[in-house]
Amino acid sequence: MKVLAVADVHSPRFHEDFVAGLKDHDSPDLLLMAGDMVNRGRAAEYSRIVESIGDILGNDFPIIACFGNDDYGERRAAIIENGGDRITFLDEKSKVVETDGLKVGIVGTQGSLDKPTSWQRKTIPSIKRIFAQRASRAESLLRRLKEKTDYRILLMHYAPCLETCEGESARSFAWLGSRKFYSVIKTEQPDLVIHGHVHNATTLEAKIGDTMVYNVAFPAVGSLTKLEIQDGSG
Repeated sequence: MKVLAVADVHSPRFHEDFVAGLKDHDSPDLLLMAGDMVNRGRAAEYSRIVESIGDILGNDFPIIACFGNDDYGERRAAIIENGGDRITFLDEKSKVVETDGLKVGIVGTQGSLDKPTSWQRKTIPSIKRIFAQRASRAESLLRRLKEKTDYRILLMHYAPCLETCEGESARSFAWLGSRKFYSVIKTEQPDLVIHGHVHNATTLEAKIGDTMVYNVAFPAVGSLTKLEIQDGSG
């Protein structure tokens, strides 16, 4: 099963580079988007992204996405509308995709931060509880998929570990990701974790137990990330 993954295109900011990156790849079996594909809630840019993907890679594969912090809450209905029937957004939800005889279960979440931003603290009084609930919900969804699928993917925006944030200040991790999700991964051991958000990372992959973790943020990678899933075991 051929998978392409990407995040943080922040269209229109990196859209042309994103289009150039699409041309480097053949059509996948699955495309994963780990949030912030558009800049500052510009929902209409999702139509442009869908059009570019269709023109270059075609429309014969599913696109699964989670939301990022630039996919503002008040803009998400418009974002979903502009994604049309081409993009499935998973916001604290799961979906099973079957391709090449493999049942792949995907859990999508924005993820959490160890320390909410000042904006989050001011505008979302319950943000700490929300962050804790997201981790708990992701763990529950992954557990439910264990007996139903051959392969489990956690698709999230914020980072779940320090390793794929290397290149940023270690002290800034609290604003880049969450140790709560590191614990979720250690407990549930999904086969694959895809995240974005960390633009300046120099280390793009890590292993937590048996789980492979990839940072697919476009500014860090410079293109889309290509992965191969085989026999339900990575």
